[in-house]
Amino acid sequence: MDKELSVRLGFWSAGITAVLGGIYLILLIVFFASEGFAFPPTPLVQLIGGLITFFTAPALLVMFVAIHQTAPAEKKILGLLGVCFTTLFVISVSINRFVQLTVIQQSPPGPASQDLARFLPYSTGSVMFALEILGWGFFLSLACLAVAPLFRGGKLETSARWLYILFGTFSLLSVAGFASETPLTAAGFVAWGPILLALTVVQARLFSRATRRG
Repeated sequence: MDKELSVRLGFWSAGITAVLGGIYLILLIVFFASEGFAFPPTPLVQLIGGLITFFTAPALLVMFVAIHQTAPAEKKILGLLGVCFTTLFVISVSINRFVQLTVIQQSPPGPASQDLARFLPYSTGSVMFALEILGWGFFLSLACLAVAPLFRGGKLETSARWLYILFGTFSLLSVAGFASETPLTAAGFVAWGPILLALTVVQARLFSRATRRG
């Protein structure tokens, strides 16, 4: 029963993350098509993106817990590492997005003060943007690389393993780019957009298949 519940929770959390990821990807495509590669994004895009990220983070945590619970006993340490790193990811990203959705939204209209600019999600020298890169770029990449070896066997498992590896690689490149102030930072948007969407779709299919077998 415990494994069956884990599989069902894993399926729904992966599915919810995939849907939210699809909406986020469409949002970015529409924005880039109309505004070009402008940075920072418009306030509306930032608001919608902030809401999507805020709800995506706990869904990903549930997904990684389900992966841990359904992992073979001799490899559960890898799933546990994934859960631990994902928890750190959720903390980092949620602080950023909650500040964005509360303090920033409640601030008076007009140009931001120098102190407030530090808390804007995408401003130059933003502490919050650094937290975002720390969460998505570092902690979640470690979570994905930790669980990647759990997926072996058929084509679907192989696809999942390489998607986790790709996500981790591109995300770590974004951290290196952010630290060195180079365009490598953009690699993260590939990971957090199309790669994450493909990864969660494949993961949902794996959980769905496990449900049918159970």
